[in-house]
Amino acid sequence: MTRKDATPPAARAGLARVLEVAQETNTSLNATATLYTRIAASGRELGLSNQQVLGLVETINQAIQVSGAGAQESEAAIRQLVQGLQSGVLRGEEFNSVLEQAPRLARALADGLGVPLGALRGLAEQGRLTTDVVVSALQSQRSAIEQEFGLLPDTVGRAAQRVRNAWQVAAGAFSL
Repeated sequence: MTRKDATPPAARAGLARVLEVAQETNTSLNATATLYTRIAASGRELGLSNQQVLGLVETINQAIQVSGAGAQESEAAIRQLVQGLQSGVLRGEEFNSVLEQAPRLARALADGLGVPLGALRGLAEQGRLTTDVVVSALQSQRSAIEQEFGLLPDTVGRAAQRVRNAWQVAAGAFSL
């Protein structure tokens, strides 16, 4: 029995959707899978469905692309965001990383909370950017971010990322 055969059909479908999100948002498959896994863990506590988690992952990936962040910046911002969400509150180093490396994500958070971007730091310092607050704010900005993302031109770098993702699946480094 191959590894693929041992994976339950529902899990295979979830992994296939993670690959789709990575391809559609021109982001690293590994980073997208990690983001999905970690948000899914936090999402269970918040009562998020698998579809809602995938939507949130897509929104985060799109916001980072709109920010114009490079691969290393993107992965650093995602890592820090996830660490903040897993700890239950986004503040300190995690907040600063998101603010500096993914400005569109920070603006989406501010817009979702109905506050100016400059007010986010105070909310973070007060511990008010809890996981549920951040998730809800980002979910509320999904359509705005999706619209901005749709205006981005395709680039060689984005196409190369999609090819790397496809090769990763083809080489068996990511099983569906």
